Order: sequence, then C-alpha cells, then structure tokens
Amino acid sequence: MQVSVEVTDEMRREAEARGLPIVDFVETLVARGLETLRDQSQVNSAIERIRALRSPAPR
Repeated sequence: MQVSVEVTDEMRREAEARGLPIVDFVETLVARGLETLRDQSQVNSAIERIRALRSPAPR
C-alpha cells in the first residue's frame, strides 16, 4: 500500500534536526499515534470494568 502525506515545513525541519529522512520521521509519528490509541483503549476498557464493578447489582 502506498500513502501520500503532505508535510509541513516545520515537520521537515524537525526531521532534519533529528537527522532523519522525512519518511522515517513520519513513520515514527504514526507509530506514536497508534501506541497512544492502544493505550487509550486499554484505559477506557479499565474504566468500563471499574464502572461495572461499582454499579449496583441487579435484583
């Protein structure tokens, strides 16, 4: 699969400052975003389990 991404001048400068090719820099950003989503999903799941435990049992 091929994906096209528009990169701002600021992103290009950041990649250059880190000594990374822009493709590697963008891949790092995407990976970080996916990791954040996974972590958020785990937190949301834990919150739902806590809510279920705290709710009164049906009679």
